[in-house]
Amino acid sequence: MKIDKSEFVSLIPLRGGSKGIPKKNLKVLSGKPLFAYVVEASINSGIRTVISTEDQEIKALCKQLFKNSEVIDRPYEIATDTSTTEEVIEHFLKIEKDPKHIILLQATSPLTNSNDINGAINQYLKNESIPLLSVVKEHCFIWDNYGKPINYDPFRRPRRQDWDGINVENGALYIFSRNHFERHKCRAGERVTLYKMNSKTKYEIDEIEDFEILSSIINQQKKQWN
Repeated sequence: MKIDKSEFVSLIPLRGGSKGIPKKNLKVLSGKPLFAYVVEASINSGIRTVISTEDQEIKALCKQLFKNSEVIDRPYEIATDTSTTEEVIEHFLKIEKDPKHIILLQATSPLTNSNDINGAINQYLKNESIPLLSVVKEHCFIWDNYGKPINYDPFRRPRRQDWDGINVENGALYIFSRNHFERHKCRAGERVTLYKMNSKTKYEIDEIEDFEILSSIINQQKKQWN
């Protein structure tokens, strides 16, 4: 399938503040600022890459490290602890009139690579542009707060090899059309396209301990490549 990449743009929200980890997006992970991993992946995939931030340090570093990226100014009122990603998307679409499809990448998922992005685009188009989100396959039994099983019958507990498991959103990447978002104000929908990623991509940077986990994974990957 021939893909017209000019119809796609990557949007990477990079807020300067962080409630849990101060300056999280700028914190060094295995030799690079956290945000650098997804920016590199986006640029290497051949997709126009736009960063939305209110932070002057992030703006300066992006321009220094990534000449092929673009930075737009995010208003401070949608860069607070209570701001939503949907607000960032809406602001972006008011500025950018051309892109038909948006690839939302999260800097807190540094294991996302260019193969993931291109593979997700292919799957999104094959599925007639139904909004896409990335998942990992998990084999876990889920219970609600009242101690009731949600996704299996405990009297017929399946063996791992006999069970497909469940698809868990890993928060790494999303693809949706401008038309879909403008109609629903949401990146997903009642029905979505699932893009399955490597199981290790379930690790996101939420807590300070996550830097150690992901640093170990990235360093191991570097050894394999070398």
